[in-house]
Amino acid sequence: MGFGLAATAAVFVVFRAGASAWGKSRLRDYRDSSEADWNAERARLGERSQLAGEAAARAGCGASYATMARIPRDADLGPAWRAFDVRPGVPLSPEVLAVVERYRPELDALRQAARCSHHEPAEGSAWVDHGDLLPVWKASKLLLVEGHGLAAKGDARGALDRYLTLAKVGADMAAGSSLAARIGAQAATHGYLGVAELVAGAPRLPTAELAGLDQALADRGRHLPLLPDVLRKERLALREVATRLSDGRALPEESPPAAQSLGALALTWVLPAEAVFSQALPLLDAQLRSAEQIARDAQRDPSHAGRLREVAADSLAIDVTWRSPLLDPESLAHFAGQDCAMRASYLLARAAIQAERAYSDSGYPEALPDLAQDPCGTGPLVYQRSPDGHGYTLSSVGENGTNGGPRVASERRVGGGDDIIVARRGRS
Repeated sequence: MGFGLAATAAVFVVFRAGASAWGKSRLRDYRDSSEADWNAERARLGERSQLAGEAAARAGCGASYATMARIPRDADLGPAWRAFDVRPGVPLSPEVLAVVERYRPELDALRQAARCSHHEPAEGSAWVDHGDLLPVWKASKLLLVEGHGLAAKGDARGALDRYLTLAKVGADMAAGSSLAARIGAQAATHGYLGVAELVAGAPRLPTAELAGLDQALADRGRHLPLLPDVLRKERLALREVATRLSDGRALPEESPPAAQSLGALALTWVLPAEAVFSQALPLLDAQLRSAEQIARDAQRDPSHAGRLREVAADSLAIDVTWRSPLLDPESLAHFAGQDCAMRASYLLARAAIQAERAYSDSGYPEALPDLAQDPCGTGPLVYQRSPDGHGYTLSSVGENGTNGGPRVASERRVGGGDDIIVARRGRS
């Protein structure tokens, strides 16, 4: 019995060694096949890091997102959570203002990090490492609340500074990992909506300030954290995993899923990681490529977004590699909705500034020329002048792609109205 067990164990060890060598060979092939995409991503970041004025803006800066002051993971932001969807100009409660003041150093650090940001990837990486992203996410949320509070006090310039910082955070996160880009998309959406609503709701800003604000938005809008880029980064992250395993290096420490399927448990018990990943990663790569192309098509024609539900995710491949379920059809559809809402918010902010710059003693123009295509709908953004000529409404159909009424907070209920509407009241 002892000899039989020893022989079986020896065979098993030899089998796993052979499977490991075979897996490493396939992983090297996969790594080499995606090298051009990897180099192209690094080149894009290299070009971005040399943009005019960017080096000067961070002269003398030592701040970065990775080193900014951190809000503790267990921090109780209680009252502030309920203020995220307050519109600019709505007064905040003393409890909410107290939370903002409690984390003043962290908010100032986020603003400094946004001013000092740089976009040079580390050696062996195709994106910027922004460090722990949870503090960035929490500080971004609180900065939005602070902007609303400043707007309520009549400090439009202070509020705009916070909203533009959020837009800058979104642009900066676009240079990071896929998770960073998703966090950046949330920050950018809030920032652009804040700008649009404040420009339309506050006393009219001087023409020179409107021109400067429009240029600031244009600068940030060059690097929106778009869904196709998020999916491409997720795909390139697979190559990073393949490189580590093929070189015999350990994978980064990640928390295992709460529960794995029996199939995943059996595969990872019998086969070495190199063999398992050599089969799973190319499958996920192909599916991400498909989703990325659909997302890119949807930027030209929003009707293509519905095809994301047809992307067939390999649940076993996701399970055995512990990858985030970004390929789940429902998740893809959700991210596509967020993507179009972010782009619509950006365009609405630009359009609101266009309307304000066109104001004259006789009121606002009958129409705004060359309104951009609504990223969520089938036509351009909608502009309507109020009957007395001294107000207007700008709108997008929002994430669900249909004209269903104004957005209500951040609710995601099926069938709920989520149109994005920016309005300036007329005199009557």
